[in-house]
Amino acid sequence: MDYNGILTLFDIDGTLVRGARCHYQAFVHAVNKYYGMKEDISGINYAGKTDPQILMEVLTMGQVPEETIKENFQDCLDYMTQYYIANVHRENVQALGGVNNLLKELKNEDVLMGLTTGNLEPIAYAKLGKAGLDGFFSFGGFGSDSAQRPCLVEKALERARTIHGYQGDQVFVIGDTPRDVEAAKPFNIKTIAVATGRYSSHELERARADFVLENLKDRDGFLEILKG
Repeated sequence: MDYNGILTLFDIDGTLVRGARCHYQAFVHAVNKYYGMKEDISGINYAGKTDPQILMEVLTMGQVPEETIKENFQDCLDYMTQYYIANVHRENVQALGGVNNLLKELKNEDVLMGLTTGNLEPIAYAKLGKAGLDGFFSFGGFGSDSAQRPCLVEKALERARTIHGYQGDQVFVIGDTPRDVEAAKPFNIKTIAVATGRYSSHELERARADFVLENLKDRDGFLEILKG
């Protein structure tokens, strides 16, 4: 059955949840296991980047030879997933203020909800489950699809059409970084940026987001944006 309503594509970290420390630890353990790297990688700006993109940056920073990177890259990503799934029960990831209520309202309003997240797909769903947000999202574009964020938007749109028969043109990408905003531009998609991550409202406005919110607590205001 075709769906012609509103489609929302949400980022996860900094937009829906915070406190995913175990995800960082998955990187640390994976690069140590496959590349012998023990450098401090906490100074890297991860915001808005995909897991493969972050991994490549980490390995390049560690001056790992290109051939060695290629040889073990997928195994390293797979190990990250295994590590996260095995340790997510220790995670203190939490839904940001207003998120649970907003998602329930969007579901009640028959708004189609998907994801555009740099997380590898199994990590994304495990993280949402730990934060109590499982059941809202059945599709999306993930870091396991591509290292490039615009490709995640493209993949999410493709899955919205194939899985849910989406035929509409009212699409919104919701994220907390300029990279989320930039990723939507090739597709002429409206963007809602929230200042719940490391970027301020002013920085998100400078990134030319269509709408900027301090957080996702104002359900009515958010719905007003969607319905125009």
